[in-house]
Amino acid sequence: MPNRVIAEGLGFPEGPAFDREGNLYVVEIRAGQVARITPSGERSVFAVTGGGPNGAAFGPDGFLYVCNNGGFPSRERQREAGRVERISPAGDVSALITEVDGTPLASPNDLAFDEHGNFYFTDPVPPASREFSEAPAGRVCYAETNGSARRVHTGLKFPNGVGFSPDGRGLVVCESVTGKLHRFEILAPGVLGEPREFADLGQGIIPDGFAFDEEGNVLCCGFESGKVHVFGPGGGTKLAEIECEDKRVTNVCFGGPEHRTLYITESGMGRVVATDWRNRGMMLFGDR
Repeated sequence: MPNRVIAEGLGFPEGPAFDREGNLYVVEIRAGQVARITPSGERSVFAVTGGGPNGAAFGPDGFLYVCNNGGFPSRERQREAGRVERISPAGDVSALITEVDGTPLASPNDLAFDEHGNFYFTDPVPPASREFSEAPAGRVCYAETNGSARRVHTGLKFPNGVGFSPDGRGLVVCESVTGKLHRFEILAPGVLGEPREFADLGQGIIPDGFAFDEEGNVLCCGFESGKVHVFGPGGGTKLAEIECEDKRVTNVCFGGPEHRTLYITESGMGRVVATDWRNRGMMLFGDR
């Protein structure tokens, strides 16, 4: 079980990402902001986005790109329009993408940069009723940092976490309603083959964010399971589980001096925790 608490008191943390100076950035969906945690543990508000900042990743330009799902609606707060945002190193926030192919974004969730400096992002449609299984199909989109974007796949029910295999030839996307991960072959930048099932977390477990290690193993958060589920490079059979104190684990990333530390966001308890992993984490394309 992860035994090091890095930060606590966060408002539904998600989307962990490191900059090149070793600072950890974590979105706070409920608070509508992004927190920055220095290597010494000092925490500050890096940017106020409003809405519900979700997945986050640094681009090769040093800007932080955030999928904003619009926020959690409540009696005091209405849900805002979904968008993809671009945040400068100074913390200035601008809306980069608000629609794709003439259709407004629904609830952007997560994103990942490719070797060309562009990124894929997921745009699930929140279920209209309380039944999560009734969520309609969402979109996987491909975008450039100038704001141009297009849909590249429709059909997954609540597409969530997204990331690349270490060789950059495969795109893996979580399908939260079914509990499965799917792999797409990347035929060209922004061109995907048909998906094939990569892994299955099991009934009642919601796959959320994930990360690859350098050996190609996938470490995927199972929301409501209290575990990070580990699958080998070929998917299929589960290799291991990392147990967490909080059932609502949402996302992971690698960092630390040797890039062997796994950082996990625990949304229910409002924490970021860390544990050591046997392999180095995959270096993201935006940092290569």
